[in-house]
Amino acid sequence: MPAKILDGRKISAEIREDLKGDTLRLKERGIVPGLSGILVGEDPGSVTYVGLKSKACEEVGVKEMMVHLPDNVTQQELMSSIDRLNKDPKVHAIFIQLPLPKHLNEEQALAAIVPEKDVDGFQAVNVGKTWLGQKAFVPAVAIAIYEMIIRGGYDLKDKEVVIVNTDSMVGRPLASILIENEKARANVTLVHPTTPKLSEYTRRADVLVVSVNKPKFITADMVKDGVIVIDFGATFVEDPVTKKRKTVGDVDFEPVKEKAEAITPVPGGVGPMLITMLMLSTVNAAKIAAGIA
Repeated sequence: MPAKILDGRKISAEIREDLKGDTLRLKERGIVPGLSGILVGEDPGSVTYVGLKSKACEEVGVKEMMVHLPDNVTQQELMSSIDRLNKDPKVHAIFIQLPLPKHLNEEQALAAIVPEKDVDGFQAVNVGKTWLGQKAFVPAVAIAIYEMIIRGGYDLKDKEVVIVNTDSMVGRPLASILIENEKARANVTLVHPTTPKLSEYTRRADVLVVSVNKPKFITADMVKDGVIVIDFGATFVEDPVTKKRKTVGDVDFEPVKEKAEAITPVPGGVGPMLITMLMLSTVNAAKIAAGIA
């Protein structure tokens, strides 16, 4: 029978309801979770995405404190803004909206955020703690995928998880969660998408995670029956009938759906979870700062 659809919008809405309760309880203690983002310039995509983050803050009860800097801001001015937010006790969480203009040093800026406020999980201390199995912030994509699997009711212990991605946003942080988290304890294989005979890896997966941004990269003959498929690919293609552009994932959805136990759609799968995971990390940062987490 066709796979269960892991609906990111539905799971995201459930988590946001939980977060509303968390923020109300924190406010009873006099604590208002504060999220500050730094937006440099007026890139339309970045402005839109920051707007969605601001809306999510309002929905769940997080205080949003955006910092807008001009496109020609200097590295020193950017670093001064980060330093000010690091020292502000009302700011529990900080993110930098990427990409930054080319004249700015992105790596230096991200490294300047103190680990306890680095809710994007890009700071080296958080990366290291995650691999050591210690509490730390990790990128939203990794948390989102983990939450979708667990909230879908799937037990990962001793399962074979294959991740077709090796970067620091998806593959590596997700692997660290699945290996170290007590609710997971999975056996994880990270695979480069250019690996020869890739299907020899993907066919053995109980859970297959793909993020390569190549339309229909994973076909039905590359997965086994009963697999759980998490697709974090997104590519715009032209519909041959309507001639309109649409978003498609890395998985050949319809045929794979017939073999899988569960699968995420594109759009509507992992994507809607990302901002919610930022809210989750912000609330957790506030709890940690207050000594209640």
